[in-house]
Amino acid sequence: MKEIVAGILILLAAWGSAFAQAFTAKLGEKSYSCEEIFFDTFDRGLENWLAEGDATIGVNQGWLDVDARFGDVGAVTIWCKSEFSGPQMVEYDVRLMANTIHSNINMFLLASMPEGSSLLKTSDTRNGSYPQYHVFPNYLITVLNNPHPDQKRWMLRLRMRLNPGFRLVEEGWFEPLVFGKVYHISYLIQPPKVAVFLDGRKLGEATYEETFTRGYHGLRIWHTHSIYDNFRVSRVVE
Repeated sequence: MKEIVAGILILLAAWGSAFAQAFTAKLGEKSYSCEEIFFDTFDRGLENWLAEGDATIGVNQGWLDVDARFGDVGAVTIWCKSEFSGPQMVEYDVRLMANTIHSNINMFLLASMPEGSSLLKTSDTRNGSYPQYHVFPNYLITVLNNPHPDQKRWMLRLRMRLNPGFRLVEEGWFEPLVFGKVYHISYLIQPPKVAVFLDGRKLGEATYEETFTRGYHGLRIWHTHSIYDNFRVSRVVE
């Protein structure tokens, strides 16, 4: 019986692989062969997601609409319910709405809980407060507009951190995000290395001290009204 079940699982894996959408992604100066393993246009709202926080969430003209400007916490983390592993690319479209003054486009990558507990099953113990996510393993990417200390103007600030511990690993400054413009963000994950791209242009890359090979991805929004679409996770095969 065990041999039969094992054979069925092998056939299902082969069938899924055969029908996986293969494509080439151009990121910076390099091209990567990828196979799509998850895709969500948010037409069904949060069917594939789990939210932690007090933001208002809905679907607006095919986009996931997240308004975290109000509330006691004024933030939300939205976990994709699927767990992912191995070299991969995570990407999505995002637009900062014109009725917000903040610009947080943040992401938790390959998050997991210590052995013996579950990230999703412990969701009810978190209310979306930022420090709650600094105590378990994840790669944290923060993209937002901040005043530059030297140039005396607002610029896009990239910060790449390692949790637990909220340790800053990489930081960079770029031209500021434009409210109302649609951006395409990509995270190339080749643990322990992660690279961040905005509209195909590399913003930064970090080689972390810890190698996380499996975990969950979560959108993180703080005091910001933004919308999301075309969330895709792909296996990097080359």
